[in-house]
Amino acid sequence: MRKQFISLLLAVFTVAVCAQPVISPIPQEIRVNSGVPLPQTISFSLKKTKALSPAMLEFVKTSFRISDSGIPLYVGSRKDKAVSKVRKAIPQHEEGYYLQFDGRAAYVAGYDEDGVFYGLQTLLQVVGAEHPQAVTVTDFPEMPNRGVIEGYYGNPYSHQDRLRLFDFMGQNKMNVFVYGPKDDPYHRSHWREDYPEREGALMRSLVERANKNHVKFVWAIHPGGDIKWNLEDSLAIVRKCETVYRLGVRNFCVFFDDIWGEGAKGEKQAALLNYIHKEFVEKHKDVEPLIMCPTQYNKGWSHGDYLKVLGEQMHPSVRIMWTGNTVVDMIDRKDMEWINAQIGRKAFVWLNYPVTDYCIDHLLMGKTYGNENVADQVSGFCSNPMEYCEASKVSLFSLADYWWNPDMYNDEASWQLAIRRLQPHHAKAFRVFCENNVDLGKTGHGLRREGESPAFIKYLEKGDRLGLLATYQEMLTAAEELLSASDDAMLQEIRPWVEVMKCVAQRGIAAHKMGDAMMQNDSIAFINEYKAYEKAYQQQRKIRSRDFEGSIKVATPVVATNFVEPFLRMYVKQLQSKYLASYTYGAEVFPKQEVADGRYFVKLNGKYLTDPNYSQPNVAAVLVTYRDTINPQSQEFHVTMDTDTERYKLVNVQSNRYLNEIGRFGTNPYSPHWNTYVLKRQPSGKFTIQNAESAGTKYWTETPDGKGLGYSTEPDARFELIPIN
Repeated sequence: MRKQFISLLLAVFTVAVCAQPVISPIPQEIRVNSGVPLPQTISFSLKKTKALSPAMLEFVKTSFRISDSGIPLYVGSRKDKAVSKVRKAIPQHEEGYYLQFDGRAAYVAGYDEDGVFYGLQTLLQVVGAEHPQAVTVTDFPEMPNRGVIEGYYGNPYSHQDRLRLFDFMGQNKMNVFVYGPKDDPYHRSHWREDYPEREGALMRSLVERANKNHVKFVWAIHPGGDIKWNLEDSLAIVRKCETVYRLGVRNFCVFFDDIWGEGAKGEKQAALLNYIHKEFVEKHKDVEPLIMCPTQYNKGWSHGDYLKVLGEQMHPSVRIMWTGNTVVDMIDRKDMEWINAQIGRKAFVWLNYPVTDYCIDHLLMGKTYGNENVADQVSGFCSNPMEYCEASKVSLFSLADYWWNPDMYNDEASWQLAIRRLQPHHAKAFRVFCENNVDLGKTGHGLRREGESPAFIKYLEKGDRLGLLATYQEMLTAAEELLSASDDAMLQEIRPWVEVMKCVAQRGIAAHKMGDAMMQNDSIAFINEYKAYEKAYQQQRKIRSRDFEGSIKVATPVVATNFVEPFLRMYVKQLQSKYLASYTYGAEVFPKQEVADGRYFVKLNGKYLTDPNYSQPNVAAVLVTYRDTINPQSQEFHVTMDTDTERYKLVNVQSNRYLNEIGRFGTNPYSPHWNTYVLKRQPSGKFTIQNAESAGTKYWTETPDGKGLGYSTEPDARFELIPIN
C-alpha cells in the first residue's frame, strides 16, 4: 500500500487530472474511491457532539461549512458514542485516527484528543482539494514529539510570528514547540528574574494558541552561564518554573549548550535536573518529564565521561537533546545508536537545519534531505529554524512529512507541495526563488546542500548562452512578480532576498549583452551595458535585512551563490580583460581595486580579528588565535571599496557594524571620510592597513599584549585577508 500511494503522490504533480488527494503529512494508509461523485463545495451536519470538548467543537464549527442539510459528520475519540460504528478501525497508537468519508457520511475517530484534531486536519485537506474524493484513512505518527526549537542566535521571533507558526504547526501535525531564544533575557542572561507583566501576558497568549493547535509549549531556561551551583540557585530555577507554570506552561526544558567551565560539569547538571524533577515536576501531575540540552550536544564535542554521567546519574525520565555527529548534521541510525548507548535512553534530536545563524546572509529554501528513519530510536525530533520564521516553513513543511511517516518521505514531492501550499498564487515565481536559495556556502560546520540553480547549470554545461539568458530573465520575472505581490508575511519577510535576486538577474542580462557587444565589436554598447551591470551590483550591495535599531543580527542577503554569482563575476572580469586588450574607450569606468569586494577573515600575526560581543555597543575588536565555532561570523568581514573615496571599509558580517578608526565597532553613522582605509598589498602577499583623511594617517598594528588593534606611524605588513567562498 505504501509503494502504491507514493507512486500516486508523485503522479499528481505531472498528471493533474488524476485528482488524487495530496495529504500532508503523508498518511500511513489511504484508500480512494474515485467512483463516488462529490460536489466541489461540501458542507457538514455535525452529529452527537456531547463528548466533544468546547475547544474541539469550536474548531469544527469554525473550520468547516456547517449546515443542517450537510453530510452527517461524526467526531470523537475512541470511547465516544459518536464514533462507535468505526471504533474497531481506530489505530491503537497515540495521536492516531481513522477517517471515513464516502459522500454519505464522514467519521473522524481519534485514539485520543490529538488524534481527533489530526483527523479533522486531514478531512480539511480532502474537502479543500480541487476535486474532493471519497477516502478512507488509517493514520498515526511514527515519531512521538515533532516540531520546532526556537534556539538560534539572532533576532527572536515576533509575537505574531509565533502565533502564525502555531497555526502552521497544527495544520501540519507538529506537536512540540521549544521556546529557547538565546536573546530573550528572561530565558538566559536574566534567568532568575520573572517576566514583567506585559511579557508574561504575551507568554500566556502564546501558550493558549499553542494549546489550541495541540502543540506542547515547552519553556526552556538557560542558567549555565552564571549558575552558582548552590541551593539558592536551585530554588531560583524551581521558583522561575513555578511562575511560568502559572502562565499556563506545562512542559519545561533546561539548556546547558554553549557554555564552559564549572557550568559544564555533568554531575552537577544531573543533580540539578534531579532536583527540579523532585521539587517541581513530581509536585505537578500535569507537567510532563523534563528535557535538557547538554553541553556536549554532539559527538564531535564529546569527551571524557560527561555523557555517561548524565545517563547514569540523571532521572531516567529526563530527555536529552542531541544534534548528531557535529553541530550541524543530518541524522542517521548510527548517530542514534551511538548516543543512546552513552545516555541509556532515546535521545531527543535537535536538528540544526534550516537554521542560518552561522550563515545569516543565506536563506535555505531547497529540498530537505539526508535524515534516515530513526523513529524507533528517538524520544523527539525537532528543528532549529532560521531567524526568518515564514521562510523556514518550506523546510518545516517537509520535516513534518518526514517525522510523521519517514518510510514514505520523498523530499522532491514534499518540497514541491510546500511551495504550492505556502504560495498558491505565486507558486512558479516562488519556486524560482527557492531554487536559487539552496546552498549555505562554505562554513566552519561543513554542511552543503545540492540542487541550486538547476536550469542555469543545465545551460552552462551545454554552453547555451541563450539558455543562460532565459534563466536570468526567468529570475527577473519571478522577482518582479513577488515584489509586486508582497502582501503576506512570507513575501514581506523574504523581500530583501527577492530584491537581490532581481539585481542578480539584471546583472546577468547586462553581462549577456556585454558579451553580445564584444562579439559585435561595439565598444559603446559594451561600456553602457557594463554601467548597467555595475549599477545593479551597487544596488545589490546596499540591500540589508533586519537593519533596524537594536537588531541583533543584520544580514546582507545573497542569492544563487553556488553557481550564478561566481559565474557572473568571472565572466564579467574576463570580458573586461578582453575589452581592455582592444579598446581604450571608457576604460576609466572599470574599478582599480587592490582587494576584490567580498567576505574575508582578517588576520594579524596569525590571529583572527574578531567582534567579541555583537550585543555590546562600541566594543573594541580583539585578536584571538582560535576560530569561533559558536558565532563564526564574528570573525568574518565584508571588505568593500567605498566608491566615493576609493578606499576600503570593513564591516563585521555578524553584527553588520563597521570597524572604526580606533579599532572599535562603530555606533555612530558610518562616514566614508573617517571610516575607510588604505589597503596595500606588499611583496609578501600580506597587507598594510592605514587610516586616511579625517582619521589621520596612522597604520594599524597589534597592541603590546597582542590582544587588540593598536596604531603606529610605521607600517605593519603582517595583515592577511583570506577570502571566504
